[in-house]
Amino acid sequence: MQFNAEDIYGLNLTLKTKPTSLAFGRALYAFEYEQQHYWLKTQAPNVNPYYEAGFLNELAFYQQCIEQQGCADFLLPFQIIPDVDILAKQQVSGRAVLMVRHAEVLLYDCSTLSIQEIQKILLQLLDAVDQLHQSGWIHADLKREHLVQYQQKVCLIDFEHVQEINSQVVLQSLTATPRYMAPELFHAAAKTVQTDIYALGIIIYEWLTGQRLTAKNYQEWAYLHCQRLTIELPEHFLMFKRLLDGMLAKQKEYRFTNIYTLKQCLMTEIV
Repeated sequence: MQFNAEDIYGLNLTLKTKPTSLAFGRALYAFEYEQQHYWLKTQAPNVNPYYEAGFLNELAFYQQCIEQQGCADFLLPFQIIPDVDILAKQQVSGRAVLMVRHAEVLLYDCSTLSIQEIQKILLQLLDAVDQLHQSGWIHADLKREHLVQYQQKVCLIDFEHVQEINSQVVLQSLTATPRYMAPELFHAAAKTVQTDIYALGIIIYEWLTGQRLTAKNYQEWAYLHCQRLTIELPEHFLMFKRLLDGMLAKQKEYRFTNIYTLKQCLMTEIV
């Protein structure tokens, strides 16, 4: 994936940003080039420090992947364009642009899938997250829409909150989605591999049940995750209960410690 200035000038960008994000300087565009679909993201400087910090954090992560690891399997094809003056004709403002290939959402309705098909998808999903962790990072904002499939492989997207493992960054403000927050995050604990695992557990639980957890506000989400959540699976999916119990344990000491242990559980419980 390599665009040059001449390519950029001719892009027909379609704005896809939510109104709130646009007001905070974020711009997300979709475009097509040579019958392929792409996303373009940029952030205007000095508009909103929270949005700007997230965008710059994601750029730094991708840049480190280029310099240290190359393009890992869990990443979509991407390109960073540091000089955005070439986009002046499109009225795109910002200090840099991130371009990423379009991919399809991974987790669609699973009601018609066999147990073996579900197991295969989950193992691919876990492999992608494991690659990220093995590279020394946690995603720190895993949610269903951040898991995609591209050319028959599972990829992760949206790395605005990514951080190095064991960085011990304490949650100073809400930098996670309450739906997927591990109980300890509601007590301002640092994000870890185990908070990624908890978020994955919520994603998988909602996927298998076909229902989304509900809460009206932050306090209700805290009560749900810290006290009220119980795993109730349809009878034909009960073989996944041990996996989810280990992912969604309210206390960290009873939760799976790494992705390897999840994969071992998934492979031994379903033969």
